[in-house]
Amino acid sequence: MRLTYQDIKEQHLRYINEVGTTNTDLLADFNTNLGQRYQLVLAKLNNYKTVKPYSFSTANNTQLYPFPPGLVTIEGGYITIGSVNYPLQPILSRNNILQLNAIQIQASAVPQFYFIEQDSFQVWPIPQATYTGVIYYHFRDRNLSVDDFSTGTITVTNGSAIVENADAVFTSSMVGRWLTVTDTTVQGQGYWYRITGFTDTTHVTLGTNSGVASSWAFATATPAAYRIGETPELPEELHTILSWGTAADFYGGMQKDPDSAELYDNLFWTGNAKNKNRVEGTPEITGGLLGAINLYNDRDDRRIVRRKPRLNPLQYKVWATELSQ
Repeated sequence: MRLTYQDIKEQHLRYINEVGTTNTDLLADFNTNLGQRYQLVLAKLNNYKTVKPYSFSTANNTQLYPFPPGLVTIEGGYITIGSVNYPLQPILSRNNILQLNAIQIQASAVPQFYFIEQDSFQVWPIPQATYTGVIYYHFRDRNLSVDDFSTGTITVTNGSAIVENADAVFTSSMVGRWLTVTDTTVQGQGYWYRITGFTDTTHVTLGTNSGVASSWAFATATPAAYRIGETPELPEELHTILSWGTAADFYGGMQKDPDSAELYDNLFWTGNAKNKNRVEGTPEITGGLLGAINLYNDRDDRRIVRRKPRLNPLQYKVWATELSQ
């Protein structure tokens, strides 16, 4: 079940018996702990669910390019020439990239490899023209902080990715959040769609991080109650563990209740209030964060199999020169 920031906060307040509180200290403690737990989960769960594309353009005689915000590591990419995407392969040794950069004669060349720096990446051969490219990267999402929005009603149209709100209350900051119809009389109620475009205060567009439109798959509905919320960029079954984590931090911090802190921390890690195991890869653990690590470990995640490509500079010079002509 997909949960929004507001859902997680309300769930947390139920766990600590503070439903409806306006205590600023409690709410600030929740926000701090939620951010820390969310970033911990993102760091532990490096798989296809935490990968998204980033488009960039090369520049003439420029080798170094900045990371997009929130990048953890690159998992691959490609350079586009005409209608063909040519894959970029990783160089994992600084010694290898230094050897390639020491070659003093370079013809017009198309990038074939990338090398990761601390906050940027090099490509080689050094491009001598402008090309478009995409890298796929594991990302750290920004912390959640915005309550749900549900002012007015919307129109959703079968086969269309455009959502209309006649009250003209949409904003550009809603891009990246998720929308669901809450009217139980509407077909498709409860399914979530990502907002990827803002046209004006009356219209937003539904889609995916990869740029594919997500058309409303159900019958046209107007007017329809709805809500828009920030949700974690995690598999939906992991959303609820965040409130377990924040409850553990509350009881271990502000409340000074170690027994309750341990109970909720066990839930966060294993899904079992009595299981104190914290060892990744334990097959008996099927819940919590450790269970999710096991579950998603074997799924396709776009990772490149050929981790140590054999470099042949002259071969790639010839290939790139001929391709560029």
